[in-house]
Amino acid sequence: MASFSTNVTLSRRTALVPLCLLLVGSIALTGCGRKSYKTEPEFKISGKILRGGNPLPLDPVMAAAKAASVNVKFVRTDGSDGANLSESAFADETGAFTIKLPKGKYRVSVVHMNGRQPGDNLQGKFSDRKSKIEQEVTGDTSDLVIELDSHK
Repeated sequence: MASFSTNVTLSRRTALVPLCLLLVGSIALTGCGRKSYKTEPEFKISGKILRGGNPLPLDPVMAAAKAASVNVKFVRTDGSDGANLSESAFADETGAFTIKLPKGKYRVSVVHMNGRQPGDNLQGKFSDRKSKIEQEVTGDTSDLVIELDSHK
């Protein structure tokens, strides 16, 4: 009986050795590779989303209940470090938004949810995959205007 328990203990230890080596190796490799976009300087981008010169309408009752929103998403497209980066912000009732992004080229998507009508009120025309809006970030910007009608 004693030899059985010794074999079980030995076999557990034997099974743990590769697991420990794998864990130590993965921790060591975490520092090797591309730098994270979080180490790049970020720039403050402030702007407005407009359609026909006006902000996208938000029903005040639905907006207060967080059931209406204009989501602005910047997806990095330049193939540099952080190429998979995407950051989002919500525009207010005036169409204004603020976001912090590292230098790079981005595709901008816009989704307009107004609560009373289900789904995207822009019918997916400016979704992640369909948007033709491109923006390059090179520094702080306080007056970016994205006019949706000029990106049909």
